[in-house]
Amino acid sequence: MKLSGRKIRRILIWSLLTLNLVLCAGCGLSGLVLQRNLKQGGYTESWSADDGRVLSGLSYGTEKANKYDLYLPAGVDPKVDAPLLLLIHGGSWTEGKRGDIAYACKYYAKNGCIAATMDYSLVSDKNNVTIKTMLDEITACIAALKKQLEKEGYHVPKLAVGGYSAGGHLALLYAYSRASESAIPVAFVFDKVGPVSFHKEFWGDRIAAMLIGYGARIEVDPKKLDTPEMKAAADSLSPLHFVGPKSLPTVFAYGGKDDLVRPIHRDELAKALEEHHVPNVRVDFPNSNHAMWDDPDCTETFRKAVLQYCETYMKQNPTSEPEKETINAEQKDEEKQSDRKEKEAAK
Repeated sequence: MKLSGRKIRRILIWSLLTLNLVLCAGCGLSGLVLQRNLKQGGYTESWSADDGRVLSGLSYGTEKANKYDLYLPAGVDPKVDAPLLLLIHGGSWTEGKRGDIAYACKYYAKNGCIAATMDYSLVSDKNNVTIKTMLDEITACIAALKKQLEKEGYHVPKLAVGGYSAGGHLALLYAYSRASESAIPVAFVFDKVGPVSFHKEFWGDRIAAMLIGYGARIEVDPKKLDTPEMKAAADSLSPLHFVGPKSLPTVFAYGGKDDLVRPIHRDELAKALEEHHVPNVRVDFPNSNHAMWDDPDCTETFRKAVLQYCETYMKQNPTSEPEKETINAEQKDEEKQSDRKEKEAAK
């Protein structure tokens, strides 16, 4: 299905509350207010050579958008298991770039994690990209990450995926429905304001039809969303549909005043995770809209929750070599005790 320019523009209106500086300035925010809001939201983060290395523009596929950046923190010992976080940018699945979420990579890398951010193919009226395409590209990017990290000499046994808005949706959908195909086992998922369902109860008929239409590239009649075919299409795009007892641990955050991804997404995700006893941390931003910058304390709470999950689900254990040495030392000690007992028995 080809999307008209009118539909694309309508979709892009949804991005007015994202972190696009031009759009924010267009909303009447002064430079000082904008800087304050960005700082409160954690969207600014310094980086220097002392913090580590950044490998920019690495390829994970043949498409123009198949690029990623890799942040290697200075303080991480390549011989020790390190947490790896893959962060996915937002932009209504139609815009955005990997640099939009570089601030998060810098923050987590400065706190001991290897971090990466990827571009992915975007929906437009000039291609046939679907959300499935994006999920396929996440798989390809993780495979490329594994090879690159091995080349750099790092041992990374586990991965977490996370994102903001559309990127949060992709992270949740991948973690709940496609994690089994990841080249690096996925330990948990973390999400900020990612839509959890494409069903009409979350959006209304017209918007749900539009989302399903460009998410799956099919023709959708807003008056026929209750047909089995349309329900199945919405299910396939909805992270909530895939939540079950074996779902991955989840850290998630939503704004209490978000008129874009409304609190129903937060509430239904929380309900599903609790019903299936999935470990989770819910961080509410009560005063924030979709930009998530009006609750600075909550921003810090969310970040600490992600780092705690890194500790809990991706513990930095020694590599196999020290483990073998420990086992061997224990075996030698047991052999000495056995010899001593034999000598005492002989006496």
